[in-house]
Amino acid sequence: MVNGLHDEALGYNFLGVFLLDDETGDRVLQASVGWQDVPTDWRVHRGEGLSELAIQDGRLHYTPDVRRESRYLPSLASGSEVDVPLRVDGKTIGVLVVESAEPNAFGEEDFEILTAAANQASIAIGRARLLAAERQRADEHKALLDTMADLSSELELSRALQAVLERAVTLLGVTGGEVAIYEEDRQELVVVASQNIGKDSTGTRLRLGEGAMGAVARTHEPLIIPSYHEWLGQSAQYADVMVHSVMAAPLLIGRRLVGAIATVHSDPARIFDSEDLRLLNMFAPQAAIAIENARLYTAAQRQKQYFEDLVLNVPVAIVVLDRDHKIVSCNPGFETLFGYPENEVVGRVLDDLISTEATRMEAEAYTRTALDRPVHGMGQRRRKDGTYVDVEILGVPVIVEGERVGLMGLYHDITELLEARRDAEAANSAKSQFLASMSHELRTPLNAIIGYSEMLQEEVEDLGHAELGNDLQRIHTAGHHLLSLINDILDLSKIEAGKMELYLETFEVASMIDDVVTTVRPLVGKNSNRLEVRCAPELGRMHSDLTKVRQMLLNLLSNACKFTEGGTITLAVDCETDEAEAGREFLVFCVSDTGIGMTPEQMDRVFEAFSQAEASTTSKYGGTGLGLAITRRFCQLMGGDVQAESEPRGGSVFTIRLPRQAEITQPGASGGE
Repeated sequence: MVNGLHDEALGYNFLGVFLLDDETGDRVLQASVGWQDVPTDWRVHRGEGLSELAIQDGRLHYTPDVRRESRYLPSLASGSEVDVPLRVDGKTIGVLVVESAEPNAFGEEDFEILTAAANQASIAIGRARLLAAERQRADEHKALLDTMADLSSELELSRALQAVLERAVTLLGVTGGEVAIYEEDRQELVVVASQNIGKDSTGTRLRLGEGAMGAVARTHEPLIIPSYHEWLGQSAQYADVMVHSVMAAPLLIGRRLVGAIATVHSDPARIFDSEDLRLLNMFAPQAAIAIENARLYTAAQRQKQYFEDLVLNVPVAIVVLDRDHKIVSCNPGFETLFGYPENEVVGRVLDDLISTEATRMEAEAYTRTALDRPVHGMGQRRRKDGTYVDVEILGVPVIVEGERVGLMGLYHDITELLEARRDAEAANSAKSQFLASMSHELRTPLNAIIGYSEMLQEEVEDLGHAELGNDLQRIHTAGHHLLSLINDILDLSKIEAGKMELYLETFEVASMIDDVVTTVRPLVGKNSNRLEVRCAPELGRMHSDLTKVRQMLLNLLSNACKFTEGGTITLAVDCETDEAEAGREFLVFCVSDTGIGMTPEQMDRVFEAFSQAEASTTSKYGGTGLGLAITRRFCQLMGGDVQAESEPRGGSVFTIRLPRQAEITQPGASGGE
């Protein structure tokens, strides 16, 4: 354009096109003619030159004699100047400067010519800028597509991030850069990709806040550092790196930090700006995605390797079947247990191999069920050599993307376990039989001792030897105590052997409570305790084992008396209806005390046989620890249960809940009225 307007006949001796630098406000010379010594990329700063007026108000300005203007920047020794604004979409983007060596050289016709030329130039510049912007967007789009292609084809983290970094460096036109990933467990960044920063920084670790990448990792905000070696936050690990400016951005998935990216430039004239930051931020999400994908891939590979190793090395036999019950694969444990190598069984129906005629229907039922839901059981299966093995069986469906594609079967050899179980049951039965036998053998002489002690007490009283009465009473009391222990052991052995019988009869609850209270009152007074009885009105009748109900209440009340001194023991009886059991009626017996209480650890074993709170309690209060164990077993035999609540030095509460109408649940039970 300036060459076309340069015409000595018109007096246009010097022409120049200046475009506005939006950041600095300078007018930068883009093209000129008529001044041979004009500086390259000449910048006219704010407040300088006559052409600033056209920039400020967007109108043509004419200076007839430039020598009279102090703001004139001499390009010619004298003359006149016309400044025409260049405008695109209503915005002034530059100015066309035309000078003549003669004063008063321009007229209205010149103004029209120059205004038309400026308008055409503005249109051309606008189109050129649009074209450049479209080309830049196309380059950016291509770079993004190429980056995404790299990421989709490369799951190895360092190579994927190296590709991202190289494209970012190329598009930004910078010297080099780095990418680091964030290790959350160590709260550190580790550099995994590096390019042309003056050294290979791969493997460098940075704390949060250390260096440019550490700073953006801590703040989650991008950062531009115009002069890195003057920046106070530089890392000592980069003291030998000769770069001038640095630009860094965090790599985020949502608000979660996964790494950081930085670009560097060694040219002091290269100043990073907002456009550079925009381009860097364009690559940041891609790098973040690459890190996340690579981590997920690595985690999946590790999990896959873990389960492969687990399946290969676990001693349990594992077999995978398709929907037709045919074997797809099996582990070495399958060969060890059943004797079939994998190459012999793939494609064959599992149940044809390891089931017998007797177990075939059961095996097929397990297989069909396991296609829909997990199934667990025990059974017997056949080995390749025809021998049999007892196995625990677990079958689970295999579901891929919501579709059931088969099932996995697990077989655990429990032959030794079953043998050990049978041995333990036999030993337990022998123990129960021994205890029952010994209890009977001991009760006979004990009953004789108790009887003779009673007879002797009567005789010494008749003979007037009262001093012997206390000794005979001790013999009598000790005999009763020992007989009670033997009865407890006998009851427990019967329960464990499954031979405990219930004698069901109908009785008045209130009368039974009166009998229990009468029996326990001497124990209550022994430790200066007070007994409170709270019974709901109209308790009515109960059909159950009267002797065992009375024994359970006496066990609880005697314990309360034993572990309470100078306190209160309460027996409360009520009835309730359980809607969850079709309106079945229950009687609730609650025994509470203000005694020593129990710790949570003691509560965990309070219903275990032969278990007491601790050694000091046993030595002080005595007992075998059978009463509560027997009470719970009796409750369960009658369709009820017993619960306990307690805290140290806060007393205890035991609650028995029994159905009003007990049912005969075992063959040995009997009934009566």
